[in-house]
Amino acid sequence: MINDGPPPQKPRTLSAVLTAIYITSPSSSSFHHSQQMSSGLPPPIPPAQPSTDEKVVTSDLKQPHEGESGYPATPAPPEHCQPSRRRRCCRRFGHFLLVALFLWLTARFLMRHCELRRLGPDHLDLLPWDPAIVAHADKHHPPGEIDACVNPSDWTEFSHPDHPLFDVWRRTELSLPSSADDVFLFSRGLHAIGVLHVVEAPDRDDIGVELIVGSNDKSLLFDSTNVCKLHRRAGGHGVGIFTPPFKRRLHDRDVLFFNITLSLPQGKDVNVLPHFETHLPLFHQTIKKLPTHTFGSISLHSFDGPIFAESLVGDKIKIYSSNAPIGGVFNTSSLLKVKTRNAPVDVRVNAFNKDNASPTQIKIHTSNSVIFAHISLVSTHEDQAGGAFVVHARTSNGPLGLNFTDQPPDSLLKLEAHTSNAPARVHLHPAYEGFYKLRTTFFPPVLAVDDNVEDPTGRGRKRVIDEKTVGRGPFRILHGDVVWVPQDEGAPKGKVDVSTTNSPVQLLV
Repeated sequence: MINDGPPPQKPRTLSAVLTAIYITSPSSSSFHHSQQMSSGLPPPIPPAQPSTDEKVVTSDLKQPHEGESGYPATPAPPEHCQPSRRRRCCRRFGHFLLVALFLWLTARFLMRHCELRRLGPDHLDLLPWDPAIVAHADKHHPPGEIDACVNPSDWTEFSHPDHPLFDVWRRTELSLPSSADDVFLFSRGLHAIGVLHVVEAPDRDDIGVELIVGSNDKSLLFDSTNVCKLHRRAGGHGVGIFTPPFKRRLHDRDVLFFNITLSLPQGKDVNVLPHFETHLPLFHQTIKKLPTHTFGSISLHSFDGPIFAESLVGDKIKIYSSNAPIGGVFNTSSLLKVKTRNAPVDVRVNAFNKDNASPTQIKIHTSNSVIFAHISLVSTHEDQAGGAFVVHARTSNGPLGLNFTDQPPDSLLKLEAHTSNAPARVHLHPAYEGFYKLRTTFFPPVLAVDDNVEDPTGRGRKRVIDEKTVGRGPFRILHGDVVWVPQDEGAPKGKVDVSTTNSPVQLLV
């Protein structure tokens, strides 16, 4: 065999291999030659073949900067174009958050779905007429111990054509002792709505609780609902409504409508009920005129249900609701607390006080709505003078209006009234004496003085009012004092603070 020379050196790089294949290919050689001829370019200089005597250096193993075909190769991307380590970590963290959010939403959906199936109509038989199970129907225990529940046979069906929303109507009545020192009503669950009326009934020796229930004939909700008598502590008696503890309604029509009437025995003398309490969400509660009953302490709670009192007399009165208005006439000798949100408050208050050391307090709170209150301050002292009163009124994004229709002479009044983004207006009684301050933004505070008022004590004194303005631009404060001269020693030093933002503020004296 004739050996023409040393064997050709194998290409050391990927580019060299591709170039060698491209040059040795007949089709590529003819195509390359035709391209050179048509373009008029000189043929590229072929790379020198290394001989066997040459020593291969380390640089031959690197990627050449110029292709073996004679044309420049594609340059490597610069370092600043490559993703940094921090960017890769942020991308991985974002992917982790997305996966975690997806898993959380999936788990929440499955839990709700499984819970609804577990508490569906097929499992309503798990809630029989058993007080032991009823007591645990909600995560909160009832405020007392169950005495007995109304049996299905104790309900009387009747037709009620005036209310076509419900197909079946039932009635029952419970009796509570009139000697009870603590009377309470409450409801558990999301399927009971209705109204409550508290009235007086003549020729009655006990406290009657009449319940009228409306339901739909295709609903199984009534069969799994219990109405029970309860007791707590000494002398505490009440009624509880237990509906199934579903987190949401199984159907839009799966709801029970309760019309409850609590009748107090009407007597010849005024009777004081030490404590009365309701916890009835989704109920409209109305207190009718009770001429022979007053309350030592009364607390009415609702949610999405308005509360109204035609005339309510009590030492301590607390009214709570949400997303529903509160209104009526309230008479208190110690405390009145009215609180709701996203709904108006419109009340008439008669506050009584005798001892300056223990002021009568009035607290009215709401949000995103209006407060209108007519307040009469009354002294129960023998000379109908003196007394101490503390009034707090607060709302937001709604007008505030307070009108003090009466105030005893030589009495002490401390008032804080605040709103925001809405006007505030307070009208004080001429008997007021003390300090005042008005605050607002972007509007000048206004003090309106009636110069024709007479001395409420009848002693011919003259009223002196001074005013000072502090601040410039959008922030202004108007303050001063109201004094009847000649001033008596030990004259009350009241304090009135009325404020708002971005709206007018006005004080009338």
